[in-house]
Amino acid sequence: MKQFFVALSLFAAAFAFTAPAQAASQDECAIWICLPGGFPSGCGAAKSAMRDRIKDLKSPLPSFSSCAVNPPSGSGSHMTSDFGWAAYIPPRRVCTEYRRYGRDNERCVAYETLPEQYVRNTRCRVDRDGDRHPRYCTRTYRWAEVFVEGQLAGPTYYWN
Repeated sequence: MKQFFVALSLFAAAFAFTAPAQAASQDECAIWICLPGGFPSGCGAAKSAMRDRIKDLKSPLPSFSSCAVNPPSGSGSHMTSDFGWAAYIPPRRVCTEYRRYGRDNERCVAYETLPEQYVRNTRCRVDRDGDRHPRYCTRTYRWAEVFVEGQLAGPTYYWN
């Protein structure tokens, strides 16, 4: 029983003397500004910081509160983010018109190219029969978005 109380007191002491939470680095905070623009020139350090966060199994962006003091509402500085996985479906040609020839044959005479598509919040899966889910997907990407005052700031950023 004495060993239990010694272990319990050591456990409690370990949590009583934890270091204070650290603010995000300048490069991590720059992710908030650089991501909506797709990491333009001058944002290499921010992109590298985001990759490091992902490798460390953290969210792509640090909490906004770790980067700035929360300003008054309406100042354009309340920022949030969202992120997840998306199945990628590349552009593909589909037949839009068939013509019959002969008795039992037909062939395509008109095509349309469908644009690429990201199916958010799902991953591309291939079952044991080789069928892809969602249909036509080729890979899985990650995505992230930044919002200012609840409005999307720039296009969704996708990466693998």
